[in-house]
Amino acid sequence: MERIRNLMPQDLTSQALSFDPVLPWEGQEEAVTRREDGSIYLRIKAPQAKRVVFVIGEKEYDCVQDGQGVWGLRFPYRFGFHFVQLVIDGAEVLTPLLPIGYGYSRPYNFVSLEREGEDFYRLKEVPHGSVRREYYYSTVTDTWESCLVYTPPEYEEAEREYPVLYLQHGHGENEVGWITAGRVNFIMDNLLAEHRAVPFLIVMNNGMVQTENSQGKRMVDYQLFGSRLIRDVIPFIEKRFRVKKDKINRAMAGLSMGSIQTCLTGFCHPDYFAWLGVFSGFMHDFIQGSELDMVQRENSTNEHLALLEDKERFHREFRLLFRAIGEEDPFLNHFYQDDALCRDKGIRHIRKTYGGGHDWNVWRYCIYDFAQYLFR
Repeated sequence: MERIRNLMPQDLTSQALSFDPVLPWEGQEEAVTRREDGSIYLRIKAPQAKRVVFVIGEKEYDCVQDGQGVWGLRFPYRFGFHFVQLVIDGAEVLTPLLPIGYGYSRPYNFVSLEREGEDFYRLKEVPHGSVRREYYYSTVTDTWESCLVYTPPEYEEAEREYPVLYLQHGHGENEVGWITAGRVNFIMDNLLAEHRAVPFLIVMNNGMVQTENSQGKRMVDYQLFGSRLIRDVIPFIEKRFRVKKDKINRAMAGLSMGSIQTCLTGFCHPDYFAWLGVFSGFMHDFIQGSELDMVQRENSTNEHLALLEDKERFHREFRLLFRAIGEEDPFLNHFYQDDALCRDKGIRHIRKTYGGGHDWNVWRYCIYDFAQYLFR
């Protein structure tokens, strides 16, 4: 019989409520194991179940029962970050035996497996910064909001002021994504230890801005984020933290929906930001008027792109426009459309592609590269 050993990848310590991995209780099994051939297996004990499925990348994978009530699945990937949805007899289940993050607009299980030789996002023996949760009152949503703030390792001892990157997630995620899935704090710690980046703060907000419609129903209006950032977040951060308060020392970046928010905000407020990052990454706003737009607006006229008509002014206002995407991204056509726009308007920018799709395995590389350009 093939020997099976418990798999304890470093990333599996990234529990939502516990740094240490959750130990299986009596009668339950380790959720992730690795066999000698390197293959990964997911396992869950559900003796009364008739069908157990893991949904990975929006595809269903049926588990096989071993006769002892334990259901198993050979995981279709050997490395990378992947959201997984456990479904038992048609009911979606959140298991505490796998790490819990936030995706698809709700708490969600994930599996994160490190690739050999890929260590830029790992927890290493280097000085570490801090990640803290802050609370502020928003005049835009008229309620309390929260953000996460990364401060570099030297922040507590130094007395100087620092630049700031306002970093956004994608649709269906929230402010914890860049930490739990993106591991941006460890990426920055490692870059700083290797002297590949200058120290700066990172502020992560929830871009799925909740509000109420005229009937009092809760909904998301992603376009409110820019106003909240300018009116509420930036003043709060600049009052609470030792940060520089001019546009040369402010950057904004985001992935997917966050990239659209970055362009909507940055292009409309060039007096606020000098550095923009567009990850998997769209300059046109194709969310407005689509099925993702809960406000049910007409399609966007993309008025924010008017700034690109004056390339000399654009290049005076912004020191960097960074655009990047995965080579298997299903939204590549939108990226190509923006390629043509930049080419036609004569807009200088840095453009990168990475192996992978529309997922955190690409976005980790995006922030790793983007961070090394900032505030130089």
